[in-house]
Amino acid sequence: MKISKRELPSKIGAALIVLILCATFIRLGFWQLDRAGEFQELQKPYIERPVINLTQVAIPGENLSDDSINQIVQFSGRYLDQYIAPNQEDKYGVKSEWVVGLLEVDSGGAILVVRSTSNTELPSGDVEITGRLFNRQFDDRAGKSSSQLSRIDPALLVASYDQKLFDGFVLAQSESINGIELDIKRLELDPAKPSVPGYYWQHISYVVIWWLMALVVLFLPFYQVSRKRQGYERGN
Repeated sequence: MKISKRELPSKIGAALIVLILCATFIRLGFWQLDRAGEFQELQKPYIERPVINLTQVAIPGENLSDDSINQIVQFSGRYLDQYIAPNQEDKYGVKSEWVVGLLEVDSGGAILVVRSTSNTELPSGDVEITGRLFNRQFDDRAGKSSSQLSRIDPALLVASYDQKLFDGFVLAQSESINGIELDIKRLELDPAKPSVPGYYWQHISYVVIWWLMALVVLFLPFYQVSRKRQGYERGN
């Protein structure tokens, strides 16, 4: 069955639509395949990275990168102030008030440091800190006041200090003054894990569905041509 010149533009347009739809479904299948791979990666045990300086992974006034979260960092400086963060939950599911200090870093800027659950005095002088870097909290856990944080988020304090603040916060593992470690009850948190919604086989099933749809889109034009050809032959 020949195609007339009048039908040619519509046929080309239909072919382009088929190719675009097919490419879209194939791309969606690969996207779901990537998600399945990410889900498998998250099931692997967390591998600790070497301790590095805070300024190697974070810059005051800029958002944390994904790679910087969970990094064990070290830095030094002087505490400017101390706050209470209520209704915080540790790795064991225990809720309590956390003591959070704002420390002016020697290299510039200031950062929130989660110090303890007990009401400890703010140390004076230069303090050396080692701890894990976490992303800021986004949900309020309590009301905000001059001595209380509704969530652990430097954005709440930006207007109160001249220094640029580092994004996120550090969960202190140790604090030392002149080489002597402060004897404080420390908090424990598991490394933050990015979440991938769903289950592994759910993502694989979507891969199959998207690629089957791509095959259907490719098959339909040939099926329609075959039906028309059969009708044409019967008519003759």
